[in-house]
Amino acid sequence: MIVTVIGTVIGTAIVIVTIIIIIITMTVVVVEEGIVAISSVSAVSVAVFNRNFGGCHNDC
Repeated sequence: MIVTVIGTVIGTAIVIVTIIIIIITMTVVVVEEGIVAISSVSAVSVAVFNRNFGGCHNDC
């Protein structure tokens, strides 16, 4: 009986740890993609701003 309880506890613990690892991984991926997306938007915004309000918008 005790062995069964220990086995159940260990099995549950493994499942919980696995879920936590998956959640952490997903969070990290989402955060990294978010940072990349923000960087891309910032880069585009800067490029558009420079083109519209930069030094040579008429001559070039």
